[in-house]
Amino acid sequence: MRHTLLALALSTLSLGAAAPALAQDHHAGHGAPSAPADHAAHGVVTSPAEGEMTHGAPDWFTATFEHPMTLTAVTVAGEGKPAQTVPVAAAAATTEVSADLPDLAPGRYVLTWTAKGADGHEMTGAVRFMVH
Repeated sequence: MRHTLLALALSTLSLGAAAPALAQDHHAGHGAPSAPADHAAHGVVTSPAEGEMTHGAPDWFTATFEHPMTLTAVTVAGEGKPAQTVPVAAAAATTEVSADLPDLAPGRYVLTWTAKGADGHEMTGAVRFMVH
């Protein structure tokens, strides 16, 4: 049974199945140097996912949190190009937030986001992805 599950997992990975990625999370104001986030502890899932290779440009960026958050800023930068600010609509805090992305040509991108909780807690993250 273990061998069957391992073979199934490996074949899924080799087919390039995209799984949601846990995004980076840095706490603002804690005074610690930037380091990779503890993804399991914070449970932030994004789409596009970290390292995802999309077939066509994504229309939306979404982030799902364990606790209600308000998306406050999003930027997206293509390789060798300046970052574009993505408009973020004012909205009540919720566990799933989103922003409408601009048209993205094929290439590599870095999307950065910031979200804020009702208690003032701020989270930031970056997602690297490729548009085919």
